Parts: sequence; C-alpha cells; structure tokens
Amino acid sequence: MKTISLIIPVFNRLDFLGRALLCLQHQSFRIDELVVTDDGSSEDVLGLVKELAKDLPFHIKYVRQENKGFRLSKIRNNGVRASTGDWLIFLDQDIIYTNGFIRTFVDHFQPRRFLVSWEIRLDEEQTKNLTPDMLRAGNYHGLVTRRQLNDIGRQYRKDLFYVLCKKLHVRHIGPKLRGGLFAVSRADFFTVNGFDENYQGWGNEDDDLGRRLDAAGITGKNPFFREYPMHMWHEPHREGTRRVNLEYYSERVKQIMRGDFYCTYGINNPREQETVDYMEIK
Repeated sequence: MKTISLIIPVFNRLDFLGRALLCLQHQSFRIDELVVTDDGSSEDVLGLVKELAKDLPFHIKYVRQENKGFRLSKIRNNGVRASTGDWLIFLDQDIIYTNGFIRTFVDHFQPRRFLVSWEIRLDEEQTKNLTPDMLRAGNYHGLVTRRQLNDIGRQYRKDLFYVLCKKLHVRHIGPKLRGGLFAVSRADFFTVNGFDENYQGWGNEDDDLGRRLDAAGITGKNPFFREYPMHMWHEPHREGTRRVNLEYYSERVKQIMRGDFYCTYGINNPREQETVDYMEIK
C-alpha cells in the first residue's frame, strides 16, 4: 500500500487551521502523515497543532522557516522534504471539504498524473455560519447554494474538455494546477524539482509547476464531482492579490514550452541555505 502525506502550508490564522484539522480528523480515509509547514508565523501555530494532535489519528510533523516575506514555494518544498509519503496531497489552511474528499484523491492516484480540484468560495456570512458539526460530518448542504454546487460540476466538465484538447494538441496544457488543492506522486514531484523557489511573493508558482509537470509528460485530471472543497472567506494577507512574479513567469513559460521542465532552485537544491526548524509531534 502506498503511503500518503498531506502538506498544509500555514501563516497565522489559527482559527482556519483549527477548522481544517477538525475536518481532516473526520475524513472517510485516513492519511499516513500530516506535515504543517510554517512561513514564519507570529501566532503560536506549533502550540495549536500540539493541542489538537491528541485527537488526530496519524503521524504529525511541524516545519518552520524564518519570516522573510511570502515564500509559499519554499514552505511547500520544506513540507515535502520533511515528509515520507509516496503520494503528496497539498491543501491550504483555509480549505475545508466534504467527508470523502481525501478518498477521492486516493481512488484516482496514478503515476504520471497530478490531480486537481475546484473550490467553492464561501462568502463572509457562510464562513461565519460554519459549525463544528458540519466539519465533523463533512456535510455542508445547508450552507452552500445550488449555484455554488453547480460550479463544481461545471469546472469538472471543463477540465475533462481540457484533457481532450491537450490530447488533440489544440491546448498546451490540460487542467490547470491549483496549488492549494492538488496531489501528485512523490516521484513525479521530484522529476520536475518541485516548486520553483525563485517565486517569492504572491502568485504564479502553481501555474509554473503545472506547466512543468505537463511538459514532463505528467498530465492533470480533475476527479471531483460529488466531493468538493470550500475556501473560507478572509481578507487578503501580506501582499494581497498583487502578482509580483509575472515577468519571471512569462519568461519561464517560454523556456518550459521548449522543454525546460526542471527548475534551477527547487526541492533538490533550495534557493536559500538556512536553518529550518523541524519537529515530530506525533
């Protein structure tokens, strides 16, 4: 049986992390290990994880790097470096999901394929109305709207269409990789050297990884129709939604399309050589 590591990058917002872990605790499929990877939070992330660990039925690790600004690529790579799973699931701390969400990933794992999902974006009122009972049951039918549920099916069909377009060579990539909602085999992640750590600041690191996986022959698929994730509403943090990597990304797209799918600084060779705190909690 292949082992599964779930990697959750965090920066403060303990309330969201607590909800995400309660949701994970009651999934219909049990992962092998959780890696919480911290981008230098000022809030006590480690304290919360230790407090909740007693109720979580899997191994738990905590990794923390110094806060030098938004370095999502690096903390995701840090999480993988600390992990042992044959399969890697990446979910952001502001994501919750239905009861069979993790199992859907597991049921569709396949070498040379990455899996993606599409989230319902909860508004502020819906996020306030989330209850612990909803998270335990993984049932949100009284919270989400029919229109939101229809969006899940619409994106599922759209991603199927993108798979066909790629096979017919009328589209360069299949389904878009969404960094807070995807899974890939460890071997495939290492094939492209993981996340490109030259992406510092908000945006484009997941687009880059998806393109590099596709260029390496590792194609995307969205298997999520009945099960779905939800993004909890919050104000933007740190850099908000200002994409600071567009110039670098545009240049990399040209290189990737020429077959350069292996990034210079990634999982095998970090951009900065620095001390990273590591702890096995359970």
